Amino acid sequence: MTHDTLKNLEIFSSLSQLELSRVRLLMKRNEVPGNWILFREGDVGRLMYIVLSGTVAISILSSDGEEVEVSRVGEGSFFGEMSILEKDVRSATCKTVDDCLLLSLDAEGFSRLMLKEPAAAIKIMQQMLNTSTSRLQKTGAFLSDMVKWGENARIRAVTDDFTGLYNRRFFDETLESSIGDALRKGNPMSLVILDLDRFGTLNAEYGEAAGDEVILAVVPAIESAFGKMDILSRYGGDEFAFILPGRSGKEALECCRKAGEAIKTLDILKGRKGSFKNITASIGISVCPENGSTSEALLDKADKALYAAKEAGRNRVELYVAGDKK
Repeated sequence: MTHDTLKNLEIFSSLSQLELSRVRLLMKRNEVPGNWILFREGDVGRLMYIVLSGTVAISILSSDGEEVEVSRVGEGSFFGEMSILEKDVRSATCKTVDDCLLLSLDAEGFSRLMLKEPAAAIKIMQQMLNTSTSRLQKTGAFLSDMVKWGENARIRAVTDDFTGLYNRRFFDETLESSIGDALRKGNPMSLVILDLDRFGTLNAEYGEAAGDEVILAVVPAIESAFGKMDILSRYGGDEFAFILPGRSGKEALECCRKAGEAIKTLDILKGRKGSFKNITASIGISVCPENGSTSEALLDKADKALYAAKEAGRNRVELYVAGDKK
């Protein structure tokens, strides 16, 4: 099984060569004779299949117990995916029509992929959702269930439950691939760390519930300053981290200043007893490749820039400058 074989399959078409090599290790090749029942409706399933050659018939039981074929899938198609994502029983019976060459992926393997390569797993799930929705709209079968698992699984895998922004795991994975893209294409990429000022004091004065309200209010203020291609994530607590593909340091500086101003205008604490007149944030920026070509280097430089912003009085943005000793 070669990289080209996988790359030519629509479900893996958006994966990088490195991601393909890791997925390839999880797949098993199966030669299955014609008229062979792979699984029946109601079975407990732990495998999904991708058809390399041959045809598979999909059928369901009617209300009177009769088996009715609803569709057939051929080369490049997949089936059985719900069982590895939601640990659900089989919603249909699948049987080979002729001799088939299939790839299989089990639930354990997909879980490992989710843990170690979340960005690749999300790309695969998005292709699953897109392809399945298109196919099932034509057959009218299982559509509501597919949309349900697809959207819910995708959201759970990449987002922070509280804020709705990307989560740290997705950020860490995406940072690596974004750096690689920037270096290959010769484009800039900026990394941003944003920290709310005196947030510990705010929690102490107003209570943690008010602190949570502030974090939630900050999210749309941040989103208003950035574009659709920017990766906005909650890094932890009151700290946020952003990946800005294709943005130079100057462009990142402008976006971050807008974000800082938007945060400062929030009036969520207005009328409450406490020392805070408004919410502010300190922001640090590093740029690839000027400040480094690894995630460790860029995070370190952005963190140093953030520290410089706090040392300079908070409520400001600092762009890391090579050679800066701060």
